[in-house]
Amino acid sequence: MGKKDQEKLAQFLLHESRPDQLFKRLHSFEGRLAQFITNFAGSMYFVYFHVVWFSAWIVLNHKDIPFAHPFDPFPYGLLTMVVSLEAIFLSTFIMLNQNRQALVDTYRELEDQQEQQEEEQQQEELEEDVEDIQKNLDDIRDALIFIQQKINKLDRGPHSPSTPPNPNLRQ
Repeated sequence: MGKKDQEKLAQFLLHESRPDQLFKRLHSFEGRLAQFITNFAGSMYFVYFHVVWFSAWIVLNHKDIPFAHPFDPFPYGLLTMVVSLEAIFLSTFIMLNQNRQALVDTYRELEDQQEQQEEEQQQEELEEDVEDIQKNLDDIRDALIFIQQKINKLDRGPHSPSTPPNPNLRQ
């Protein structure tokens, strides 16, 4: 599967699936089995197994060995068929594992998008809270200015030495 195909698959899954559906598909039996087989096929144990298997097959099918009765004489037609079938299945499992990896990537993208949306929402809420606090501080400042003006007026009132006495008022 080419990079373009993987991107198309990821875009399809991104727009057509929910994270919980992807999570179920990722942890399905088939997905885990394909991953296990692909991981095994990519290991040295797989190589060792085939070296032993092919060696035993050739030895058991050699005509000069007295204890072995050949069941697939040279050119080993049965072995060729079995190996061809194995190659078909392995390539299928590898493609399944690639699709599974595309699901993993899509799931992570969806999680990242959801996390980013939550962070943006929290940021907006914090900004609104800061605006409310700033408005309250502005209201408090305006109230303090108003109170200060009233105090200043009272200080300059009739009993203040800076204002001339009013003759109409009794003292």
